[in-house]
Amino acid sequence: MIHATKILSEFAYKLKYEDLPSEVTQTTKKYIADYYAAAFAGIKVNRQFNDAVGEVILDMGGKAECDFIFSSERIPAPNAAFMSACYAHGADMDDGNRKAMGHVGAHVISAVLTLAQTLPVSGKDIITAINVGYEVYNRVAAAVQPGLVHRGFHSTGTAGAIACGAASAKLMGMDEEGIYNTMALSAIQASGLIIIAESGQCCKPINPANAAKTGIISARIVAKGIKSSIYPLESKKGFFHAMSDEVDEEMITQGLGEVFTVCESYMKPYPSCRHTHCGIECALDIRQRLPEKAVIKEVRVYIYKNAIDIAGQIKVPQVSDDAKFSVHYSLAAALLRGHFNLSDLDISHMDDELLRIISCTRLIDDPSMENRDEGIRGCRVVVLLSDGSEYEKTVLIPLGDAAKPLSWQDIREKLHGCSEGLLSENQQDRLMENILSLEKAESIKTINLYSV
Repeated sequence: MIHATKILSEFAYKLKYEDLPSEVTQTTKKYIADYYAAAFAGIKVNRQFNDAVGEVILDMGGKAECDFIFSSERIPAPNAAFMSACYAHGADMDDGNRKAMGHVGAHVISAVLTLAQTLPVSGKDIITAINVGYEVYNRVAAAVQPGLVHRGFHSTGTAGAIACGAASAKLMGMDEEGIYNTMALSAIQASGLIIIAESGQCCKPINPANAAKTGIISARIVAKGIKSSIYPLESKKGFFHAMSDEVDEEMITQGLGEVFTVCESYMKPYPSCRHTHCGIECALDIRQRLPEKAVIKEVRVYIYKNAIDIAGQIKVPQVSDDAKFSVHYSLAAALLRGHFNLSDLDISHMDDELLRIISCTRLIDDPSMENRDEGIRGCRVVVLLSDGSEYEKTVLIPLGDAAKPLSWQDIREKLHGCSEGLLSENQQDRLMENILSLEKAESIKTINLYSV
């Protein structure tokens, strides 16, 4: 087996801002803007969990070191990153990567932007460290998928800890050995179960939150001269062996330093699990073509097994958190309402017709709807009407994927919708301006990303 930890730590150490193509730096700024939009959505829809976690974190006290999203409280950096990551993943509108089968920005960007408040770093340093985090996360997680998720682990938390460690160490200016040891120390703490997609979904943000916190703590410990485990990924007692029965080494090395995976990741236009998005798109398209008084008799959804396993087990949401992980509900809501946005997470709006559509919706395992090599994670929806007519739509790649990217205007609109009621339009504009000019900033304090 290749020495993946050494390959990645060497890459992280050598990477310079000047090595990043313009497309990568511009895309990175898009992901930072999207991160904020997702975080404001998370603040809105996951309030009970946010309040509970916030009380516990603030009660811990500690050094008044960093603030976190939408807060003037200053707390230790690991805890501030923890809180920001909770918000960023709270509505499930944060970015992700289909090969890694998990989310990235919620933990990596939280760790980097928080730690940057404590360091004399520039906007260019921040962009570079974020890309280190994306490369490590997307490659390590993809290498152990789908075995990792089949074992019940959540790559967002597990591989996320390693990525946050690498990104934090890079931002702190560590050498290759320091980055290696930080990845190692983070790897032995990696945690997170995917069971939170089935029940207790409000707790799902705990996984990226722990990843962000673990990465910062690990980097700071290593900075004090501590050496961690050798071969933390590759050993028979290491991360790869613990997480999967099969490791795809090409995912670690293929295009490393030439193809930057932030440009292969995705953003989410809908506040739900990514496995629901193609169904929502199909439903929205079919709705536009249905006759005015159409009576739906049956809905057939041809979709891949991973989507059924993760987002196909909940038919009728019992709590609002369930709505984010239900192909049945999200598709039916989009089909009947013509949208799926934050308001649709309120299940008190369910009526008899929505429940009827859910009851006549069938998920059918179709292996042709998933192909990692070709970027396919889609579905085919067939709506049968009472008069015998059929309406069909297939979406193989969902909106927001690298092949169907969101524009800056799309992201502005997403930020507006997600932050409405929290930020004024002037604050939204100022936040976007700060992000757009990030590479020109001499320090994060001059651009004031958190306090808008």
